[in-house]
Amino acid sequence: MSELLPFCKIKLQYLLEMVTDHDLDDNALRVALYLALAHADHETGESRPSFETIGAAIGKHAKSVKRALNKVEAAGYMTVERGTNKGKSSRYRPTEAALKRATERRREGDKVVPLSRAKGGQSCSQSGTDLSGKGGQDRPPNREQELRKEQGRASAPDLPDEGQSGGTRPERVFVPRGICFVRDWDARLAREGMTTLERSLPLSPHEQHLGFWLPARTPAPVDSAEWQAQLRLLRDVIRQAQDASRSPQGGDCAASSASRIASFAPRLKHPASRLSQDVVPTVGENRHAI
Repeated sequence: MSELLPFCKIKLQYLLEMVTDHDLDDNALRVALYLALAHADHETGESRPSFETIGAAIGKHAKSVKRALNKVEAAGYMTVERGTNKGKSSRYRPTEAALKRATERRREGDKVVPLSRAKGGQSCSQSGTDLSGKGGQDRPPNREQELRKEQGRASAPDLPDEGQSGGTRPERVFVPRGICFVRDWDARLAREGMTTLERSLPLSPHEQHLGFWLPARTPAPVDSAEWQAQLRLLRDVIRQAQDASRSPQGGDCAASSASRIASFAPRLKHPASRLSQDVVPTVGENRHAI
């Protein structure tokens, strides 16, 4: 017989034999499972919790735990070295015969595959399904989602086309005001000596939110080519918004935008609080009699 494997490598095979043993009742099985999973040594499988500790963990009385351990020991899965009341705890250890059987099952290519310590979990097959050669199935297009994206692009204000290849307008992202992304943009603009988004751009309504149409959700890394392109685009947008506000047509657009923004704001009620002139006491009259 070859050398026994460490308990951590044959734990699943050891527990599987007990789970499939019809002569082992549920109480005994719960105690054995708790010892193997919560207290067992990685090499030997030995554990030393008290009856009270085991009972508190599985919701049983210490006497019930003792009877369950007697059944596990009688079935040949574990040896119990009972302690004394003078500080010596009991010791529970899998029997050599049970460890040999578990080692044999492991080496024979048991279907129970233990978890890998290096990677964790089991390795998955890389082959694809009949529907796709890349692995997994091809998902059909979501027409509703595509329509929402098209509507979002259509609702975005126009951008200048200069600096873009082919005269196409770049994609932009709607960022609601008051979130952390807006604060990131404000901090980056302050680094460039510019004012905040609230002072530079008009608020735009989009899907029940107010915010800004920006080159990206977050600014690109500092001193990168992407950030320089974002900065040029944002300056063009700010310049276009300022020019629109100065032109005569810009006033009409600003009024239209303000009316749309006002529709998102809560309406304040101003109840009349002044008393009628009939009940206001005049000078010289009794002010307590109304």
